[in-house]
Amino acid sequence: MSERTGRVEAHRLLSGLRGEYDRYLESITYIPPTAIRHQEDMRRYLCLRFSGFLEKVTEVVLSDFIRRKSGGPIQEFALGELKVPNLTPKKFSDLLGKFGDAYPERFAARLGKVHTDTLADLLDVRNKVAHGSMQGGAKLDPSRYLALVETIYFWLFEEFMDEEPIEVKPDGSTS
Repeated sequence: MSERTGRVEAHRLLSGLRGEYDRYLESITYIPPTAIRHQEDMRRYLCLRFSGFLEKVTEVVLSDFIRRKSGGPIQEFALGELKVPNLTPKKFSDLLGKFGDAYPERFAARLGKVHTDTLADLLDVRNKVAHGSMQGGAKLDPSRYLALVETIYFWLFEEFMDEEPIEVKPDGSTS
């Protein structure tokens, strides 16, 4: 995967997620107020998608970083060792720490208290929903999670891509 391909793939993932979020906003206007369980089902689905997005975009960005910064057997080894697990805040921090002690510190500084708590909530919801718990209530606020994943996305780009994210137009072309 070339640098450009990694950047395009990361932005394609974000564009797809934003599209799903926009469709969610549109669809909840059609759901009657008496069908609150339908809305909660949709919010649970989005929590799974936001969490999956974080895992996938982290893998894409870090793989791209490894490819650009290494070669030969070192690259093969590093790519073989890169495992993005089902994330928890600690696992996310531990993964970033494999690239140097400063990364988890900078990540925590970027997130701040509010986004750190939101990340913990998102990953808690993801794990509960994925294992059959009927999570509901305020922890299912998709707008909160969209802001979080966009913050993390842009931080990953700043730290690991050495460039600004590219824009992908609605038709899939890049600028």
